[in-house]
Formats: sequence, C-alpha cells, structure tokens
Amino acid sequence: MQNGSSMKPTEVLLLSGLLLALCLTSLFALWRRANRMQSEVDGAPRIRWTYTPGSSPLSGIALAPNGTIHFAAADGIYALSPEGRLLWKSPLPSGPVVAAPTLAPSGTLYAASQSGMLFALDASGNLIWQSVSTQHKFLTPPALEDDDALYVADDYTDLFAFAPRLGPNLNWKQMSYSPTGSKEDILLGRNPYGDGWWRSSPVIGGDDVIYLAHQEWLYRLNRRGDVIWFIQLPVGQLDFLAISADGTIYIEGHNPVWLFAIGRDSKQRWVVRPSNVLRGSPVVDNAGVIYFCDSDFVKAILPDSQSHWYLRSDCNSGPALAADGTLYLGTNGPEEKQGPRKSFLTGFTPDGHLKWKIEIHGVVRDAPAIASDGTIFFTTDKGYAYAISDAGSPPMDSPWPRFQHDAQNSGRVQVYR
Repeated sequence: MQNGSSMKPTEVLLLSGLLLALCLTSLFALWRRANRMQSEVDGAPRIRWTYTPGSSPLSGIALAPNGTIHFAAADGIYALSPEGRLLWKSPLPSGPVVAAPTLAPSGTLYAASQSGMLFALDASGNLIWQSVSTQHKFLTPPALEDDDALYVADDYTDLFAFAPRLGPNLNWKQMSYSPTGSKEDILLGRNPYGDGWWRSSPVIGGDDVIYLAHQEWLYRLNRRGDVIWFIQLPVGQLDFLAISADGTIYIEGHNPVWLFAIGRDSKQRWVVRPSNVLRGSPVVDNAGVIYFCDSDFVKAILPDSQSHWYLRSDCNSGPALAADGTLYLGTNGPEEKQGPRKSFLTGFTPDGHLKWKIEIHGVVRDAPAIASDGTIFFTTDKGYAYAISDAGSPPMDSPWPRFQHDAQNSGRVQVYR
C-alpha cells in the first residue's frame, strides 16, 4: 500500500531543481561579495614596507626624483631604495641631525646638525664638506635656492647663509641685535643666551627673496641678507610658513594662536583664530584653498579667510597634498584605558571626509612625502620609516603642497603665478 504523503518522482525532481537553483544563486552572491570585498581591499592603502634602524626618533624625509629616501637618525644619515633596502649609511662627525635633510637637483644632500654644523654629502653618502660650528643649534631643514645659496635658521631663528659650491664657509649671517655683539647683528628679538625654543625654517619666494619667521617678527630679505622690510606680529613666537600663488605668506603664531595672511608688501590681509597650535606648516592647493591641522581639527579655508570645511581630528603632523586633492597627515586615536594611544596615517578627501586610515608605529615627522607613482613615504618618532600605497596619485603641483614646499625640502617657490 502506497503512503499518500509520498512524493511523485516528478515532484522530487522539481524540488531538487529548485534547491539546486537556490544553492547556485547563493554561491553566485557569495562569489560577487567576495570579489567586491577583494576589490575594496585592493583599493585600500597597504603598507609596502617598513624599515627601522633603532628606536630613536627619525627626522623627516628628503625624497629624490628616482625614489631614494633620505632621513637622519641618531647615528647618521640613511638612504633607502624605493623598495626599502638600505643603500648607504653615513655617520656624521658631529651631530645629531634632528631636522630633515635638503636635497639639491644635483643630488647633493645637505644636513644641518644640532651642533650647529652643516654637512654636504654626495649621492653615495660620501662627505663632501662640513662647515665649522656656528655655536648654535640647527633644528629645522635648510632652504635651498640652488647650489649657490643655502639658508638655515638656528634655535633663535637667526639666519645663516652658505654658498655650497664655494665650500663650507659661511657667506653671511643675520643675528639678533646684541649691545655686546657685532655691529652687523640687526635682527630684533631676544639675544641668544642659552638654548632657544624657536622653530622655523627660512623660505624663498618666487622673486628670490628670503622670508624669515624670527621670533615674533616676519622679515623679508634679499640674497645678500639686506632687510627689505619687517613687521612685528602680536604673538609670542612665529612658526612655519607657506606661500600662495600670488606671494601671500601664511604663517601661524602662538601665545596666543593666530593664523596670519601677509602680502608681499608687508600688509596684513587677514587673521583667523585656529582652535589650537598648528602642526607643521599650512598647505595651499591650486585653487588657493589653505589647509592646516591645528591639533583638534583638519581645516580648509578660502583665500579670503572664509571657512571652507572642517573635520574634527586629533592631528600629529602637517598635511601633504596629492594631485587628486587627497590630504595625507598623521593622526592620533582616542585615549586608551590601558596602553598608549594608537597612531595612524590618514587620508582625507578634498571635501573634508575621511577617506581611510592605517595604523602605524609612532607620530608622523614633518609631513608625508609623495612619490610620482603615488607611494607615500614618511618617518615616525618611534624610529620607523614607512612606504604606503594608495590610489597612485602623484604630489600636487600647487604653490605649497607640503612642509618646506616639496619632498626635497627646498623651501622654495619657483615662480609666482
């Protein structure tokens, strides 16, 4: 006797077909999802390599056009290949060097040491020359007009000029005025007794003039060191500069914190109040928009000082601009209940949204350097050098796309637009 609940062969076949179709549909959906996830991973940043010579902080990077990465550590200057392989290490006879080196178009590398000496190295790391000690500390990168003019500021932001092709001799200097010092000491400000706490680098304008943030004074000098004009700003000290396409100088001061826009004629165009001290220098894109990190926010303001956008972020470095408008900088994670805070390299879109972030060891030094293939290089205060891949966008060719203008740290605007 046949059970009435039994299925006919045709019904079994139909049900099996439906189950097979459902399985195939599910498998196809999983395959598409896996492919989509893999695509998202492929488009996300990834660490290409890391290199660490030790646990001491590294200086910022000087990046050669061929991709060679240069930085300073406690025991000398290092050069790495684009793949992260050590090419050479050059111990210096006097140091340490804490500032990023500056790379000339000829391939000569210039490093300013904390002992007040300047060093010139060739592309293989051989010492070409070293200057006599100036008896001052050099803590920021030199600015390079060409191989004929190199300018470096000390910890009192006094200015020293060298002519590299002529060798290690000091060409001229401009020091804070002292009643007991040289009659040539003309810069206003506090006299250099003991260690100074000022940190700024000279920059070179498109008309070959030198801008120097000297304590609370902004100076404009010619190549001979003659003062063209100077102004005093209502702050305790000035920090790093950026220059726009028309020659406007953007400079932050603190105690109290202000961001100033100063014209080439020394006239103040505007002033805005950031929420905190800036990290590194502002950067300027091709539309004239100014971006900066003031510790609490990443901000973009228009050339007339109006707010463009802002995004809360605990920054720890200055920004660098890529050609697609992406802004790269170091950020901190939230406070941890146990253990240190996490650190990240973070990308932001041109309209002020988080693009991605990737965890790293330590705080980013100076600002990231972007290679022509879009690889992002940077160093940290924990002794790590990093190479990170993103979407392949090269550095932005704008008036001031990063700290000291470019990945070679020239501190120079080629020409006003």
